[in-house]
Amino acid sequence: MTSQEFMKPENLEKYSFLWSEARLIIAALALLLGGTPPLYWLLGSSVFYGFIGTILTLSWLISGAASVYLGWRWYTGGQKVFGKKDTRDTVMFFVSVVSGINLGLVGFLGSNIGMRIASGRIVFAITAVLYIVAALHLWTRWNAHGKKVF
Repeated sequence: MTSQEFMKPENLEKYSFLWSEARLIIAALALLLGGTPPLYWLLGSSVFYGFIGTILTLSWLISGAASVYLGWRWYTGGQKVFGKKDTRDTVMFFVSVVSGINLGLVGFLGSNIGMRIASGRIVFAITAVLYIVAALHLWTRWNAHGKKVF
């Protein structure tokens, strides 16, 4: 795929959405692991610490950019998700967008604002469940709407 093809709005929407879906599931797993990114659990070696940090920072920045893009498309497209103004769709969409923007800020600030506001195993577990519910709901609605968000 060329960069011109990638930059088409329909492709940016698709890839931003898919990235955000994957991020919700990975973030839920991280929260269930006590707030630790799964890459640290997978690679576990301090040898990879710098490499993991770089990958995480890049992925957090991409998450923020994808979420800002989706939020902008929602705003400029009449505040509709999946072709209509449905409260549940909008709430689940904002769970995704806000969590992505929060991670994007982690890439810039080096600190997770959401985790500074509220932390602890119970809060993490509830948030993880919310992320999974949001990801499943959005995935189902995306497929039902012809694999389009807007």
